[in-house]
Amino acid sequence: MNKWALNIIATVLAVLFVFPLIWMLLVSLKPDGTNVYAMSDWVHFADLTFSNYKKVITGSEILRWTWNSTVIGVITTLLSILLSSLAAYSFSKMPFKSKGFLFVLITSGLLIPTEAILIPLYETTLHLNLIDNKWAIILPGLTNPIGILLLKQFMDGVPKDYIEAAQIDGSGTFRIWWNICLPLTKSAMVSVGIFFLILSWNNFLWPYLTITSEENMILSAGLPTFLSNNNMSLNMIMTASGIAAIPTILVFAILQRHIVQGVAMSGVKG
Repeated sequence: MNKWALNIIATVLAVLFVFPLIWMLLVSLKPDGTNVYAMSDWVHFADLTFSNYKKVITGSEILRWTWNSTVIGVITTLLSILLSSLAAYSFSKMPFKSKGFLFVLITSGLLIPTEAILIPLYETTLHLNLIDNKWAIILPGLTNPIGILLLKQFMDGVPKDYIEAAQIDGSGTFRIWWNICLPLTKSAMVSVGIFFLILSWNNFLWPYLTITSEENMILSAGLPTFLSNNNMSLNMIMTASGIAAIPTILVFAILQRHIVQGVAMSGVKG
């Protein structure tokens, strides 16, 4: 297959992926109650307006929910990267007994669905008086073993000569992790961080169970409440969905270079 054919296929696939976003944007800019089921209504741009966005912002707590999601996502991402990188460094560069068993034990957590631990997790949260608290969402989000698994693979590629040279110079374990392993795995950490951020942003079931007040809701849990009250207005639904999609689109647009670098480096062996 020649290059032109590959470019055509890639363009068609890109259009198919982008089309729902364009449709969502056009529907959200149509006046509330406008028929948007016919193709001719989509391409009629004379009646585009931002009034729906004003209604959604002023008639709901969507900005507060977005702020709560941002705060929780950033804190969860930073703490997850910190803990995952420390654990990955210990499994990759530090010899200790039962290292293989503990690594298999931790990564086996990927086989356990979240739904299977909801009841004990909720009871623990209830006993800690964390119900309707942002930390009830943040703390369980720090236990995802995928970060340890991915970062360990990258830290395995850090040359042992760097570690031994630093040890000869008198560097301790923490300093080696901070000054050598972290800079050399920066692209991987950014990629893992984006994964954690999107995972936290799209988390629905657990926040829906633990957050009881509208003030502390995050976007993924608060948005269905708003949509259920506007189930007859497709324009308002698409407007709210568009506002919810903006932050994630911006994150991917700004950090897409790091994602590509992380994927490219995953095949490099140290």
